[in-house]
Amino acid sequence: MPATRPATMPGAARVVGPHAREGPPGPGRMAAVSATHVGMIWAQDAAGVIGADGGMLWRVPDDFKHFRAATLGCGLVMGRATWDSLGRPLAKRRNVVLTGQPGWSAEGALAAPDLASAIALAGAGLDAELGPDTRERAAALPRVWIIGGASVYAQAMEAGVAALLLVSTLDLTVKAPDGVARAPRIDASAWARDAALSDPEGAWRPVSGDAAWRVDAWRRR
Repeated sequence: MPATRPATMPGAARVVGPHAREGPPGPGRMAAVSATHVGMIWAQDAAGVIGADGGMLWRVPDDFKHFRAATLGCGLVMGRATWDSLGRPLAKRRNVVLTGQPGWSAEGALAAPDLASAIALAGAGLDAELGPDTRERAAALPRVWIIGGASVYAQAMEAGVAALLLVSTLDLTVKAPDGVARAPRIDASAWARDAALSDPEGAWRPVSGDAAWRVDAWRRR
């Protein structure tokens, strides 16, 4: 995608330059964003594979619709590989890209140098830009989602910034190529299954494209 001026929002600066060289934010900065209602959303195969080389390894259209319904009108945080794999900004959502490259920009994206900055940028002033939250079960869902890739999920897990995990599991096991990416491990001592947002245990939604699938939600204890 050709580099152009990044998308802007009221009160938001383009977050590039010297700060992009900073290391992970300190405990004080992470504490400031940890209270934000943030979620992580992903799809995985039966073995926990989420993709390879920045791309997906299956086609399940109904899960794509589920992802859209959950994230519409929200702020999205993603790594550069995820952004590149999308090929375009996701419509009616704020697209924030984590990047350490000074001066990076892309049409429809905001750049952030670290996870704390990205979450703050993704969540500020969403009603003014995208309108009120009209999603089904909006009160139970985050307004900011981390959508990948594996290293960003891992960083968010370690930082403890997410309140909800929304996981689609596909009834298939892919033949994992080199460069496979895996979902973060969900520690049952730290996360409790949210039955209201999950499919009944053991139940599968009908086959869509390559596989049957199901959704499980986990809330931080």
